[in-house]
Amino acid sequence: MKGAALSAAAVAGASAFRGFDAEAAAAPASQGIFGYGVASGDPTATSLIIWTRATPPRRRPGDPVATPGSGRGAPLRVDWELAHDRQFRRLARRGSVRTNAATDHTVKVDVTGLRPYTRYFYRFRAGGQVSAVGRTQTAPDKPDTVHALRFALVSCSNYTGGYFGAYRALAARDDLDFILHVGDYIYEYGNGADRYGPDELIGRRDAQPETETIDLRGYRLRHALHKADPDLRQAHRNHPWITIFDDHEVANNAWSTGAENHTAATEGSFATRRRQAYEAYLEWMPFRLPEQHSVPHQGTRFFKLFTFGPLGDLSVLETRQNRSAQVDVAPYTKTGGGFIPTGTPEVDAKLADPARQPSRGGQR
Repeated sequence: MKGAALSAAAVAGASAFRGFDAEAAAAPASQGIFGYGVASGDPTATSLIIWTRATPPRRRPGDPVATPGSGRGAPLRVDWELAHDRQFRRLARRGSVRTNAATDHTVKVDVTGLRPYTRYFYRFRAGGQVSAVGRTQTAPDKPDTVHALRFALVSCSNYTGGYFGAYRALAARDDLDFILHVGDYIYEYGNGADRYGPDELIGRRDAQPETETIDLRGYRLRHALHKADPDLRQAHRNHPWITIFDDHEVANNAWSTGAENHTAATEGSFATRRRQAYEAYLEWMPFRLPEQHSVPHQGTRFFKLFTFGPLGDLSVLETRQNRSAQVDVAPYTKTGGGFIPTGTPEVDAKLADPARQPSRGGQR
């Protein structure tokens, strides 16, 4: 893993001289129906999620483009195909769905009845246009067979922080079963005083919307900005992803009723903001919600289990929705950020409070 991190850093440095359109998030909407590419995710032995964003064509010249978060655009029928070969001569599954502005024109299909540990290719059709071809595969989940398992682990992909060279390196791989993203797929910060990234990239790699994301339109546009990045788009196209959000998909250091980076007086209800952030995440990610009533849970159940035969299991945990506010003990933290040492009475007493709900990372 250390070697992979060093290689990714080298690739990131090599890509630092590329320029991007000043309206990068909205640009793919004007580049055809499937300008935001394709993606797949949550592979099991017999099922896969396939995803795209189908921007509806303008009805008349001069009509505004149905850009992400705009609420514009007519409903559109989208056909999909999944095949055993890249030329689509041997189809495995096919179907049609309709998308509209209520889901920001995103398309997500749960394709079932597939073979374990099998590579597939998929594409979408609409309005006389055909998407790029995606490559994906089901999980090596056979009870009596041990297969090799190789996956990539990524997190914390801040658009203004630098170019996504690591994603470009992963897209070039042909030996991965999936990419595991463990959170902070997007960051909520804007381009002002809250900008998070080197000054050298100001004006070259800016956040959209320009301000902090606090509503559904903003979160949709920020997800679109990431899907517009060519390296990330290619990594989605070439591999299935398993993902879960952390805090920045909503706001920094979020807990059940608030966040360090949320001010109710100026940004409104945190519960509303979080609900809209989750809505955009589920629209723009190849994420399959698990059955909500199979196990007791408070709120929306996001955690789930993936199995890989006798080789192992992968438990994907969600630990933000119901967690307690972070312990904040001066001088070690500021409004819940950073790390705190154990071994002091005040810290240990707060951490041992039986009413606290656990967190993932950030405090030790």
